[in-house]
Amino acid sequence: MITKSELKKDEFLESLTDEMLEKFIPLTEEWSVESGEIIFNEGDSADNFFMVKAGKILLEQKISKDIIATVGTVDPGESFGLSVLLDEPRRLMTAICSETATVYAIHKNSLLDLMDKDHSMGYFIMKQAARVLNTRLILRTEQFLRSMHTHPDIHELESN
Repeated sequence: MITKSELKKDEFLESLTDEMLEKFIPLTEEWSVESGEIIFNEGDSADNFFMVKAGKILLEQKISKDIIATVGTVDPGESFGLSVLLDEPRRLMTAICSETATVYAIHKNSLLDLMDKDHSMGYFIMKQAARVLNTRLILRTEQFLRSMHTHPDIHELESN
């Protein structure tokens, strides 16, 4: 059985009260995922929010028909699948297990119902979602700027 202390280890839920965490327990499923297993594909309907208990998940996006880039990793204590919080949620990337993992899954309808019934909890969840998304945006912007800095065309412009 999943416990409050296990849920509290996830940075997404760490600010929730014990009373709020109690409400998550019956809604949360524990999944075992094998190395190489795809949890969801880019473009799929977003049905679950996930928290990593053990292992590592890669987040990948197609750059072209033949090129796929890893744009992030999700380690124990981190979450993924925030698109469940959107109106018409579709997966923006593919989540693939890079090593045997254990993840917690909460179905989007259960999560959204919980947030609707407890607005304080909904506020905490949306606040965490904004924090996580902001951190990811900053990291991706830094990655983009580093790649631009090393791009040969940029060096050619600088020398002119």
